[in-house]
Amino acid sequence: MATALTILDGPFWLYWHLLRQAPPIRSTDDKIVQISEDTVVKHCHRWESTISEALAMDLIWKQTTIVTPRKRRIIRHLNPEGDGLIVMDFVQNAQQLRVAWPSLSFFGKLKVVLTMRLYLRQLQRVQYPPSNNTPGPPGPKPFWCDGLQFGFDPRGPFPTISALEAYFRQEHGHAEHRASLGQAPPLNCEPLDTSAFASLVFTHNDLNMRNLLLDDQHVLWVVDWGFSGFYPPWFEYLGMVYASQKDRDMESWKGWIGHMAEPAFEIEEWMKRIGYCLIGM
Repeated sequence: MATALTILDGPFWLYWHLLRQAPPIRSTDDKIVQISEDTVVKHCHRWESTISEALAMDLIWKQTTIVTPRKRRIIRHLNPEGDGLIVMDFVQNAQQLRVAWPSLSFFGKLKVVLTMRLYLRQLQRVQYPPSNNTPGPPGPKPFWCDGLQFGFDPRGPFPTISALEAYFRQEHGHAEHRASLGQAPPLNCEPLDTSAFASLVFTHNDLNMRNLLLDDQHVLWVVDWGFSGFYPPWFEYLGMVYASQKDRDMESWKGWIGHMAEPAFEIEEWMKRIGYCLIGM
């Protein structure tokens, strides 16, 4: 009996035609287009980031119970708009959490918080030996690191944990220099202790309320693994805090962040002292 062909068996040009013709899904930072009832295509800027995001999705599917869209395939193409496509499942009958959150009861919100707490603890147990000791996205070699902990531009690559530590020491040095010129208040803090870089854990690194979906069965989905990678444990907390500031999220959400991710109050304060702030950027 012949196997029925679907859109997933189509050649590259079919995807590109559909991507150009279909309107993008609104309220997302990425260009994501629905090309069939159950399938979307995400347009990635760099092929290397396409590979690492697809690998991250595979790791989550294999090593956790985190609910996330299934990756179907990735496609490389050369185009001024970007070099990679990720074909994945479409999450049906779901709202972004920032839309659903206000209408949830206290216990509905608590369920989301406890689910996130479980998800984040599972994330920290994800293993990928080639990258476990290399900061940044999973993959065959060190790559640029994205995340609000670095501001709005990628940093790196960092071949070792020591290189990542050196980056933050350099940021401390820049802040001291600004203070010495009278351009900023005195820091009154030392560089981060080496213990802050003792280990790396798998991190989503972009857990804003737009990347969390709640479906009509109250199942919490996590999407957009483009910034994910191996980072110190405090990265997830800071990433969530900074995302909530940038997006001006509801205070009722901000107050729960420390109950979902492992709090890092001292490092958060250190970042403030060296002048790191997203407000107004």
